[in-house]
Amino acid sequence: MSMNAMFVQVDEAELSRIQADPSLAETLFAREPLMPPVLTALAKAMQDRVRAAGPQLMADALSRLDPALRRQIEASMGRTTSALASGGGGDAILKLMEGRSARGAGAHTVLSLDKAWHGVHYVLCGEVEPGAEMLSQVVLGGVELGDDEGFSGYGPPRYFTAAQVAEVSQALSRPDLESQAAARFDAARMSQLKIYPGWRPSDAEWVMDSFRRLRDFYSDAAGKGRAMVTCLV
Repeated sequence: MSMNAMFVQVDEAELSRIQADPSLAETLFAREPLMPPVLTALAKAMQDRVRAAGPQLMADALSRLDPALRRQIEASMGRTTSALASGGGGDAILKLMEGRSARGAGAHTVLSLDKAWHGVHYVLCGEVEPGAEMLSQVVLGGVELGDDEGFSGYGPPRYFTAAQVAEVSQALSRPDLESQAAARFDAARMSQLKIYPGWRPSDAEWVMDSFRRLRDFYSDAAGKGRAMVTCLV
């Protein structure tokens, strides 16, 4: 079974509730890992239908709207009505639908690094395990919540306060960090050290893209004054 690192932005009030009752942390990570395979397949099939038929249906609907409202919706999708009518923009429609669903459900802002998490940790600090330095804490650090096993079996969830998130974001925003991280990627060395899940030279861009997404995620959380809860699932 593969390990995936997930990060969830929470406000300070919610973090206080989780600190008081660590079992609440499980709900932050339950949606994707616990989704039954049959529902995952159904969701994918529905997405495929939206991609295939959605653009033309959306174009037909937009063509009947007031021009000002039509332009507003076009801007939110980054697609014109004519572009949709030609069959493009299915992914943009899905993104718009998912955004509205998330706002309606009060969903958390979540980042998944999938299986790149250990590689990102390594290129940030050059170590296998988390250490005391800030960059060694970014992926695998934080204060533990709950027992040693955790609900996922890969250790307990961990948290960073809003103030700590701001510190991590500042460290990740250092101008020379990205080039240093890229230079540290060494597939042979990482495989020798048993950095999960095993590496090839062609994986370098995957790791660096994951690094950038994590950096931007911390920056977004810091800008909003949010704390962070993270876990291997």
